[in-house]
Amino acid sequence: MNHELIDKNLIVQTLMHDAPWSGSHGAWDDYLGMGLFYYSIVYMLKAKVAVCLGSGGGFVPRLMRQAQRDLGIADTSRTILVDGNNPAAGWGSPVWLSPSSFFRQQFPDVELLIDLTSNAQPFFSDNQISIDYLHIDADHHYEGVKIDWDLYSTLVPDDGLITLHDTVNYRKPCGVPQLIEEIRQDGRYAVINFAIRYGTALVKKNPAARPQA
Repeated sequence: MNHELIDKNLIVQTLMHDAPWSGSHGAWDDYLGMGLFYYSIVYMLKAKVAVCLGSGGGFVPRLMRQAQRDLGIADTSRTILVDGNNPAAGWGSPVWLSPSSFFRQQFPDVELLIDLTSNAQPFFSDNQISIDYLHIDADHHYEGVKIDWDLYSTLVPDDGLITLHDTVNYRKPCGVPQLIEEIRQDGRYAVINFAIRYGTALVKKNPAARPQA
């Protein structure tokens, strides 16, 4: 009997269906690319709170939520998607805004905050929401992604994980590669940059950089 860990029917029919821009994560057809990485982070951490900043097609947050469902913690966990729907910034609008969209129908348990990430941050800090896994993929201008990093990285505990997308996208005006290099040079975080399609960096607080007691 042929057994496969990966359910390709689920991938095609749910995880990749109506998910434009998933190709920027190296995913196509029944191949999840870096999507499996996002899923695995949530699964590995048993993340109770997963937060995605920006998602035009809902690809990353659906992988986050699917992992929580598969862990059997859907009732005690949260996936929160923050998107400002600000095409004036140059990155377009989400395709899932309509309540009848595939993403909204299949993943109604993903909490949506339709607001600029800077405006939405008090929702997390005021409610003392600690983020186990944070994915940053909103405003790609240097100033925008730097603000997201400064505001949200402080909400991730020492044992949490952060990923940033478009880390090898050197086309102007994308400033994510510049931020990644600054984070690496700063030394407080360890950085692994996966140069797959537009690039995804995995970032974690560096134990060696923590103040000694």
